[in-house]
Amino acid sequence: MNDSELHDVLHRATEHVESPDLAREALVEARRRHFRRRAGLASAAAAVVVGAVVVGSLVSGADHDATPAPAPTLPTNVPSEVEAVTPPLWDPFTIPALPVRASVLPQHLTPPDDPPSVLDQPMSAAVLALPEEGRLLRLLGTDGEWRSVPGTSNAIADSLRPVVDPAISHDGRQVAMSVDSGILVVDVTAGESRIIPWPEEIAGPWDFPLPLLWQPAGDGFVVLYGTDTWQIGLDGDAHPAPYGDSYPYLAIEPGGAVYQNDYDWRRLLTWQGDVRVDDSPFPQCERLVAAQGMVACTTGSIEPFRSGPVVVDAASGEVLGYAPIKDKSAVYSDNGHLTAMGFLDADTVLLLVAPMDSRTMEIGEGQTHLVAWRFRTGEFERISSGRQGLRTIEVAPALVE
Repeated sequence: MNDSELHDVLHRATEHVESPDLAREALVEARRRHFRRRAGLASAAAAVVVGAVVVGSLVSGADHDATPAPAPTLPTNVPSEVEAVTPPLWDPFTIPALPVRASVLPQHLTPPDDPPSVLDQPMSAAVLALPEEGRLLRLLGTDGEWRSVPGTSNAIADSLRPVVDPAISHDGRQVAMSVDSGILVVDVTAGESRIIPWPEEIAGPWDFPLPLLWQPAGDGFVVLYGTDTWQIGLDGDAHPAPYGDSYPYLAIEPGGAVYQNDYDWRRLLTWQGDVRVDDSPFPQCERLVAAQGMVACTTGSIEPFRSGPVVVDAASGEVLGYAPIKDKSAVYSDNGHLTAMGFLDADTVLLLVAPMDSRTMEIGEGQTHLVAWRFRTGEFERISSGRQGLRTIEVAPALVE
């Protein structure tokens, strides 16, 4: 059974479920959970469905009291002695009418089919990376020019979704991704690439490529391997990381801490190096990003039948911003149509949003938008828009403006 046939089977199996996008998102979500190949495609397909339905079933193993901590309180713009109120609902379908925020990105993302190689024509920095099956990885520079990365269309073999998963360095000068032979690191400023071989303990083959996060100092990677994590330096030094419970429950602050979402216990664990330095209340959410002591993510736990982006103070657990969306079908939470990409500044989160109505739209229909969310005031601005396939992009938030 090939990937297309597997997708069709999953789609038919879930066509009567309230979230019809579940089949497609199950493939993507299971890839990010990257179970190592231990059985054939049949057992892998079962793991995909289970991984999509049983969200947040893993326990990190950290020591806690018998009763989980309560979720953080909702934000409020009124004095503390007045009862906090839930912010008004946000409708993602209003994005096309939003005011446009100036950035280095074009208002309409239209990547070319065959841009020049970045090895032949380097760029000053990459602000966006676009992976697509059967195509070379395409990079958009801060100068508005597109480049491609040679060899990336077939760098992953025998996978349920053979597409590279790029990670752009904090300064945009390097782009890294898992490939069969190791970590491919491309210096986009020098037009050079190299492979950091996998350590024997985590070498493939796998059902899905191993996702990467750049370490806080940018001198290596956190590699997400099942429910464990590894640290691999640019020099090839590799060892297990002290934190587990990997994607989508880790966030790395550039130049700062590593944050681990202990999902079941609603706690946020803060790590400095190999030492856990803090433990605070945290909502059940995933796809985390972090900056300046704050963590942003997509939550579906604060209110029934609501999801939306949320920003939490990492030290106290205080909710600094929340934009609830009516989401009975879990389109924006479990099915991934809303993801925080990073912080543009201390008051603004960059969101990747693909508005979806499971009752009236087909899978893949509609557009994808990059949106600036001023989480302290609740204001939104549109940055750039493109087709649904752009939901897989990676962005360097520090370079967007």
